[in-house]
Amino acid sequence: MPPSQNRSAVVAAYAGMCAIWGTTWLGIKYSLLYVPPLTGVGLRFIVAGLAMYAVALASGALRQPQGHTRRPYPWKLVAVLAVFLFGLNYVLTYTAETRLGSGLTAVLFGTLPFFVFGFGHVLAGERTTARIWFGAVLAFAGVAVISLGGEVRGSPLFALAAVAAAGVSAFGNVYARRHSQHDPLRTLPPAMLVAGMCVFALGVFTEPVSWSRVIAPGSIEVLLYLALLGSCVPFFLNLWLLQRIPAWVVGLSSLIIPVIAVVVGIVLGGEVFSWRELLGSALVIGGIWIALTNAPTG
Repeated sequence: MPPSQNRSAVVAAYAGMCAIWGTTWLGIKYSLLYVPPLTGVGLRFIVAGLAMYAVALASGALRQPQGHTRRPYPWKLVAVLAVFLFGLNYVLTYTAETRLGSGLTAVLFGTLPFFVFGFGHVLAGERTTARIWFGAVLAFAGVAVISLGGEVRGSPLFALAAVAAAGVSAFGNVYARRHSQHDPLRTLPPAMLVAGMCVFALGVFTEPVSWSRVIAPGSIEVLLYLALLGSCVPFFLNLWLLQRIPAWVVGLSSLIIPVIAVVVGIVLGGEVFSWRELLGSALVIGGIWIALTNAPTG
């Protein structure tokens, strides 16, 4: 953990990131009423990327420091964030939500901490234990229970897409942790914009898009919410936190976010969980909790 004087800032940033991302799952569900998934992802990150560029330019983050050797731009990190954190991650998430409820998708995405440990072991030499593997098996048993339930019956590939989104997001987070010396305002703007433009182009050429629905007031409102509050703010907080605490601690947020998402989905989205989804969700969250309790940090 950071020094005590910085701990309150870390806690506030962590809480803010969880609270915001807990609401975006329902926002995605509403967005899909107007815009197909690939086009929606593309528009979201084009807007987010442009907004982040405006912030970076205003703050001077893109300028080279005076009197120092010119720093090479971290294009490799930008490419990894664009492909994994903003590209594949959100294409898979939006696709999953075309058939799954927002809360359920968030719960499946809650397998992310296990993937963080896996990639941490491979990329950073972090140790795994029998407790971690037991927790992982229990969590995936929960995924299996949910996948056999009513909401996703006949749609196992969409449940798998949500889990795959957790995997690619975990890789992006661990990689970002390894390169956390870079200013988020230098890496986020190009990564978001490049990912947005590529996915948007793919969506325009492969999906039927009703542009009258895309520019409808409700569509614009949810787009701005997802792009500005749902992307710019929490992703900045995410990378800021990765500079200060281990990736696996940041990954624990995926245990909190599904709970918020389920409550938001029930209260605002009219979604209902049956006993099967509740049991599976408990197994997923309980299994990951077991895996991460007293987990090694190095």
